Amino acid sequence: MIRRALLVTVLLAVVGVSPVCRAEPRRGLPAGVTYEGPLELRFTERGRLQWLVLELASAWATCDLDLMASLVTNNVDYSFPTTRLQGKEAVLNDVRVFCATSTDTSVFFPVNSFYIDPRTNRIAAELQFRSTTRGARQVVNDVWIGTVDRGKFKIVKEYLDGRVRDLQALGVLEYDSNRAFLTPWPPRTPAWADCFPIVRAAPINTCPPTSP
Repeated sequence: MIRRALLVTVLLAVVGVSPVCRAEPRRGLPAGVTYEGPLELRFTERGRLQWLVLELASAWATCDLDLMASLVTNNVDYSFPTTRLQGKEAVLNDVRVFCATSTDTSVFFPVNSFYIDPRTNRIAAELQFRSTTRGARQVVNDVWIGTVDRGKFKIVKEYLDGRVRDLQALGVLEYDSNRAFLTPWPPRTPAWADCFPIVRAAPINTCPPTSP
């Protein structure tokens, strides 16, 4: 019996297999996604919710329509500032529009960014969405809240401030990448550190339009 135990140990060492279960490897993160906190085991109740968010981020970052289609229900309700998308096709079309005008997209999740409730199938995450859209770079802090039904998102809500990218383009706010603690707005640039109030970013037109 002792010889058999030693033989098994040697074989495990040769093929590189550990008899102890390990957590999900860091290199297994989806494309376009960075996460600095602990990964849940993928097939646990908490893990399946966490990985849905990570894969949703990857779908946006890589413009993967097939991945996005696999993550949302047919009647998904997906909303963010100024927009509410109802139904899978509406979401996929929005991804197409975004990807036609955007490059260099990635999503960053800091440590302790996830709030997971397996009892209600709800999950929230703090994140940073980085992209260049129509030539303008944006690094916007964001919060995603999702409700999952049978392994897919049926509700997704994004809470972010669209003025941030405009103020970054104006040199008012920093491009505040990869901070361990995300705030609703990134810090002001040194030139604007002591200025108040901050300039209005939008709107710049009148509505309804002035009659001739």
